[in-house]
Order: sequence, then structure tokens, then C-alpha cells
Amino acid sequence: MGYGFVLAVGTAASLLAGTVSATAAAQETSPAAGIVPAVAFVEDAEPVMPAGGSPNFVPPARDAAGYATPNRNLSPEEMIWHVRVALNVAALGCRGADGPEMVNGYNALLTADKDLLASASTAMGARYKARYGSAWQARHDDAMTKLYNFWALPPVQAKFCGTALLVLRESATVQPAAFAAFAAQALPRLEAPMIAFFGEFDAYIGAREAWRTRRARAQIAAAVPTTPGAVQAAVVSPAPGQAVAVVTPLAAPPAIVPVRAGAGEP
Repeated sequence: MGYGFVLAVGTAASLLAGTVSATAAAQETSPAAGIVPAVAFVEDAEPVMPAGGSPNFVPPARDAAGYATPNRNLSPEEMIWHVRVALNVAALGCRGADGPEMVNGYNALLTADKDLLASASTAMGARYKARYGSAWQARHDDAMTKLYNFWALPPVQAKFCGTALLVLRESATVQPAAFAAFAAQALPRLEAPMIAFFGEFDAYIGAREAWRTRRARAQIAAAVPTTPGAVQAAVVSPAPGQAVAVVTPLAAPPAIVPVRAGAGEP
């Protein structure tokens, strides 16, 4: 929900008369008083969440190298396996006209590269055992759950599926000896939709917090000087559907009068 302000310069009497429109507030200013009438309505709408996002979504941590996704710091065998998982998610979740091709292509990959994938799985298991000892299986299962969920991120499935289909088609021409190099260049492409969404959501969070700060400030009346002739201003929080008259009289104490956002409304 947005909020806004009507900024009006006029005589105190014109604004103390009651509920007035922004146009009336400007027209009632006396030219003889030497005050130039000025009325402007500024809408400050709440930032819109990226499509498909949810209020509780939190992007991964980010550092100088980028977002900390599950595809960081992988061995060649792990890269192969992570690409396999990505294509598995695509085969299970991507539908539409390309759905059958995705399923058939993935099954063909499993058959053609059966030995390569088995070797990658074994090497990855050995690495987990070396890292975590007796806890390796639990750590491996947890990592794979996070990886599957990463590839299945709902807001970006359309883009992910398109990329996965291209990678799957290309994989059919890759020899086993070259598959590790292929996986190294395929992973950034596959996760690009996720990375882009994380960036959009972080930008939304920043804009939302800035908006909340402005809104909070608008809810606090500004200190108004009492010296006659001083340019004064005050802001209050508007009710839903209303704006706020911010008065800047040159020779009288300020008046703050809520007005309706639509000019000429009763």
C-alpha cells in the first residue's frame, strides 16, 4: 500500500477552513501576500515483491565471490553429479511441450553415461567420508536435499527448464572424458536464473526497508519553529486513501490539515 503527501503553500485561514481539496488549497492563496501557490501530490508506493517470491524467503548469503550456492568449491566429480541432479529435477518437474523430450533425454543420459555417473558418485562419497568421518552419510543426505531444493526454486522454474533442456541436448554429444569440463561450464548456466532471482529479491528487500524508513519518518510530526516569518513545515501520517497538507506559511503559525488525495472530493 502506498502513501503520499500534498505539499501546499497558502494562508493559514484557507487551510483551517476544514477539509479542502489540493486544488482549493492552491487557489485560495492570495497573490497579494507575495506567496507563490504550489501544490504537488507525491505517491510513494510500497515496493513490489519479485514475481513468485514469498515474504519469508531469504536469499543465500553473499560475499565477494557472489551468492553461496550449493555449487561452490566442488571437485570435478561433484560438478558432474550436480549437473545430473539439476537435469533430474528438470526431468521430474518441467512440463509443457518439451516435457517428453526432457524425460527421454535424461533417461538417455543415464544409460549412455552410466559408468561415468557411478564413478562420480563413488568419488563424491569418498570425499564426504574424508571430510566428516562417521557422519558423512547424514551430511551427504542433507547436502543433496538442499541441492534438489535449490534446483527446484519455484519462481524461476520456467527459465531453469529452458536452460536445462539446452544443457541436456548438448550433453548428448559430450564424450565421458570431456564431461567434467562440460559440467564446469554448464553449472553457471543452470544456476543463472536462481542467481538473478536472488539479486532481484535482495534489491527488493533494500527498497522495502528504505520505504519503511520513509514511512516511519512520515508518521512522526516534525519539530515546527514558532518564529513569525520563518518557513515552517510539518508532516503527519495520512489515513488510508488520504494525503497530508504540509503547510509552509511565511507570516503565521503553521496549520496541518488532512485532505483527501482526490482534488475536489467532499
